[in-house]
Amino acid sequence: MIEDLQDRHRAVSLKLLVALWLFVSAALIWSGWAEITTLSGWDPDDALRLVQLRDFLGGQSWFDTTQYRMNLPEGAPMHWSRLIELPLALLIIALRPLFGQPVAEMVAGTAVPLMLLGWIAYMLSRIATHISSREAGVAAALITLSSGALLIQTRPMRIDHHGWQLAMAVLALSTMFRAEARRAGLVLGLALAIWLHISLEGAPMTAAFFLLLGLRWVRDADEGARLLWTIVGFALASLILFFGTQAQGLFATTYCDTVSPPHVYAILLAAIVMGPAIRFLPDDWRLRLAAAAIAGTGALGAIYMLAPQCVGGAFGNMDPLVREYWYSKVNEGLPAWHQSWRTMVNLGAGLFCGAVSWFVLRAKLKTEDRRKLGTIGFFLFYGLLLSILIIRTISVATAFAIPVAAALVALLFERYRKSRVPLLRILLVAVMLAILVPGAVVSSLIQATASGENTRQKQATSSNELCQSALSVRALSRLPKGNIVAPFDIGPMILAQTQHSVLASSHHRNERAMHDHIEIFRSKPEASRRLLKARNINYLVACPKEAELDFYATQDPNGLWAQISKTKVPAWLEPLPDLGEGIKVWRVR
Repeated sequence: MIEDLQDRHRAVSLKLLVALWLFVSAALIWSGWAEITTLSGWDPDDALRLVQLRDFLGGQSWFDTTQYRMNLPEGAPMHWSRLIELPLALLIIALRPLFGQPVAEMVAGTAVPLMLLGWIAYMLSRIATHISSREAGVAAALITLSSGALLIQTRPMRIDHHGWQLAMAVLALSTMFRAEARRAGLVLGLALAIWLHISLEGAPMTAAFFLLLGLRWVRDADEGARLLWTIVGFALASLILFFGTQAQGLFATTYCDTVSPPHVYAILLAAIVMGPAIRFLPDDWRLRLAAAAIAGTGALGAIYMLAPQCVGGAFGNMDPLVREYWYSKVNEGLPAWHQSWRTMVNLGAGLFCGAVSWFVLRAKLKTEDRRKLGTIGFFLFYGLLLSILIIRTISVATAFAIPVAAALVALLFERYRKSRVPLLRILLVAVMLAILVPGAVVSSLIQATASGENTRQKQATSSNELCQSALSVRALSRLPKGNIVAPFDIGPMILAQTQHSVLASSHHRNERAMHDHIEIFRSKPEASRRLLKARNINYLVACPKEAELDFYATQDPNGLWAQISKTKVPAWLEPLPDLGEGIKVWRVR
């Protein structure tokens, strides 16, 4: 698919890449065996994705992504695309007759993320080889397969959309180094359309690709072919994906967290303006700039006119109570300065190495290679800025940093081979190892400084993780089937491991139920009782060390959970024996 990225004699051996991938895959399977065998995944999104997948295989419509075991009786609307469920579904369908449903789910949940990891390593290796050398390609594969920021999104049972976002981002980047404009543009447009269809989180980086291509076209009309075919591929793929997943087509409900009719109109408007402009405008950069400005402002204007509520982003009109008690506590959606320093140092090590490597290489490379470095640097530093503003984008930025860091490793390796000074050779080896596995180096340093960490806090965290584990939550199946209110992050695990229903989870479209969920825990007991009755809740379930519950107890000392935590349980809550690893259960009388 990317044969023209570099000459075949410079390509890294595919056998070597496969061997490295198999070794890392085996290590990831071994370390994640508990998550695989319990089908628990790594966070609430993985658990709920498994529930959605089962519903789809059980006959729920392709066009209907409502989660009917949440927010009874109408169900909870979900913003997830069925597209990434297809590979999982196909594997399960193929394996289920031979091994049964649980084993088929384990194999699919293991194989799909690991295949994505292999694809990402392959693509980044090819990009590094193109901008530097075969040695850089090997280094890129090694960095990718040891990068914490990438492995957490592509390990076994990581079946949510994050790995696919990384794969589309890397595919999009690879097209910038392809010589054939039409094919490169079509593949780029397809990758960006799929990325946006999977999640609108890709919108800022999609804008960056079009911005760079547009600026190049404004400066040089000969660059228009790549931009034109990118627009064609993006517009066609967006239309196919939209109409292929929306039963109501352009009459579908407008949402701000996924591609909706206003976004389709904006894409078409921009394409209608830019297509003729690229083909027929005279050779005057000012006219090209004006056309690009009209297309961009027209697209933004269309969204503003048709969906003004989306101008503030996917969460612009969120219920204030839900924002205060839930969204403002979701770390992955917050800027870097709201994260702990250990998290930032650990996740940002690879990105930091890539940024430093870019400046070192900038001073060393020839003029011809600087253009390639400038291209990847544009996306690297754009991604760096995005990750500072929203930490969850750091995985994509880290992926873009890997070919640059690998190119510096190749440069240092060449210096190492030529040097005859023992001390310099030792220093070069140390630096290369630090660039190859920055996460491991940083983790070791963090562990060395963490010896004095509060032991009680560690024990509380461990206790909470055991309480919320799949095996622990599975014990709730002993209760008669019912409707449960439990902390947001436990809800998806309850759906995945038991027959029960839940009021809400940490998924924002179910906003009304989330509001009531919060009110139940924070309100005075009698008000909470009325809400529980109105929502037909049978059980209140909790892991007492859960952070969400601690916040209720601190924020609302007279609320229901604060009273329960002080052992002042209302008479209308009947305590039941603990289940699992310390799960507290009360029946609502």
